[in-house]
Amino acid sequence: MHYAVLSTGSCGNCYIFHEGNSAIIIDCGVTFTKLSRGLESHGIPIEDVKAMFLTHLHPDHSKGVGVFQRKTGIPVFLSDIALERNGIIIDKQRIERSLLVPYVFGNDIVVDAFSVHPFRTSHDSEGSAGYRIVSKDNISIFLMTDTGVIPDDAAALAENSDVKFIESNYDEDMLENGPYPAHLRKRISGIYGHLSNTEAVEFAKSVSRQGDSVYFVHISANCNSPSILRPFVMRSIPSGIFCRVCERGETFEGFRDAR
Repeated sequence: MHYAVLSTGSCGNCYIFHEGNSAIIIDCGVTFTKLSRGLESHGIPIEDVKAMFLTHLHPDHSKGVGVFQRKTGIPVFLSDIALERNGIIIDKQRIERSLLVPYVFGNDIVVDAFSVHPFRTSHDSEGSAGYRIVSKDNISIFLMTDTGVIPDDAAALAENSDVKFIESNYDEDMLENGPYPAHLRKRISGIYGHLSNTEAVEFAKSVSRQGDSVYFVHISANCNSPSILRPFVMRSIPSGIFCRVCERGETFEGFRDAR
């Protein structure tokens, strides 16, 4: 499997997974121009894209969806809860309802070469989701971002995944002593906010096997720093597990073969 991250963080989020002649995208918090150029630069024809999945409807994850729909006509999947309870946001972002496909949490969705399992996360965007993706060659991806607590079923899904994308949003000390007012600090660290470095790294350590790849994503620009997170990861995660701390807005790609 070939995967690419076009951006991660509050500046925008977009993940692409490609195998054979089939690709799916998770989140579109970037412009259509950036998305199409990113696909081209990573050698992924836009004709290979079969579907898009949304984690939730905050703009850094969904602001490019409407234009993407109108340019391509490709279906966009989101939870039935997100569709039902975010009507004002959907209309404000000019997302095309006719191209939205709702799903029920826990039900697998088969899209061409991929089987996608959505699981519920805990964020202040109703119906927010994470995903486990399995390709036809049995390569598995786990993606969990924007959640204030780790869902009960996340560990089992992550343990059985070869590549993991895990939010590591804030450093506890930087958040406490940073520029944000008390109410915003409470929101970020609350059950409907984000995961701290400690929560993310401990989770990654508990679910990772030798040969796995772990990417720490969605790092705050104001309450975290790769220079803090990287040494923490190196101290905590055993050797034999590839780890990468992803810079805010960073673009990169990776490849994964079946075990």
